[in-house]
Amino acid sequence: MKALMYFLLLFLLFPVGLFAQENNAVIPVQAGIPTFNNQDGLLSSPKLGDHDGLGVAIEMTGFFKNSEFFSPLEEGQTLPGIRFAPRLTYQIADKFRMEWGGYAVYYSGNEHRDKAFNQMFVRMQYAVNPDFNLVLGNIYGGLNHRLIEPLYQWERHYTARPESGLQVNFQNKKYFADVWLDWERFIRRGDSKPEKLTFGISSSALLTSSENHFRFSVPFQLLIHHQGGQIDTSDEPKIVIGNAATGFHAEWLTGYHLLQSLALKTYVVGYYDNTENKSVRPFTKGWGVYPVLEARTKLFTLMAGYWHATDFYAFEGESLFGSFNPYNPEQQIRNRDLVTAKLLYQQELGRDLHAGAQVEIYGDCGLKRTDYSFGVSLEFRY
Repeated sequence: MKALMYFLLLFLLFPVGLFAQENNAVIPVQAGIPTFNNQDGLLSSPKLGDHDGLGVAIEMTGFFKNSEFFSPLEEGQTLPGIRFAPRLTYQIADKFRMEWGGYAVYYSGNEHRDKAFNQMFVRMQYAVNPDFNLVLGNIYGGLNHRLIEPLYQWERHYTARPESGLQVNFQNKKYFADVWLDWERFIRRGDSKPEKLTFGISSSALLTSSENHFRFSVPFQLLIHHQGGQIDTSDEPKIVIGNAATGFHAEWLTGYHLLQSLALKTYVVGYYDNTENKSVRPFTKGWGVYPVLEARTKLFTLMAGYWHATDFYAFEGESLFGSFNPYNPEQQIRNRDLVTAKLLYQQELGRDLHAGAQVEIYGDCGLKRTDYSFGVSLEFRY
């Protein structure tokens, strides 16, 4: 636990020195996620606005996602619902904002649960400068971390509890850096259950000029899930699960109206797990590679990728990329070969309203079968 906290401190201090000279550049760079994680309508900018004093913030997302998965690694499901997060805000100049409200997820057809607020939502945010923000409480989580799909199953943005803890976020024309600590289970001395937390880094550095039509950048992503503590009475083992990813993005901005950009995005991904009980997670370490071709127009994004992995698992990732079924670990396919294809439609309907639709296809070369999903979303943010 001490090593993890030292690591966090290092990355808290790191962006201050690295990015201190970039304060005047305010255009964020995309982290190049080869999935629908780059839906602008679903991302929340951490940059403070110019509205001082008391205000109201509302985020409401209607979603429908149907996964026709019949793989031994993951079964399909249908998610029809609405995510709702209304908040009162108070801002002081362009330096500080606090938010208080609620967070709820309502599923259609669920007659007895999830109709009331699931939990309180509270956030404090301090802007060191316009590009560098410190966030406490409920952080900018989910798709805002811009993680690739093997590390983060994007539908969790709809369904998972809001992340809470500590976050440092920096973004300008050339750099994106998101460092966070999501405290999933808080404990007191003598508690019978161990603490749980997730530490993450998502970053990208643009190595060419931001004005060039050809852009080359290097991403780095890290997720560490920790279970265990010093003050609980639990007999559960201390667990550390980790995933890391890096690679390169090569993007050509065409300058044309119809085809706006073409990109090749390649990742090398790793997995480590110290779990001794192999009936829960059978593999100690694994790896994967994921080259992706992506084309964007004004309204559509089309991508095609190839995933090859051995003994891989990600605790928040899409299970089809893994080598075993997390709900039934005896179902294993150690070597994974997937051909992926995705089509995204996104449209800004107004200043505060976005619509989106997507189709995703996963061709399993080993099983010689194809799984697919499709869905729509409507996002209102005020």
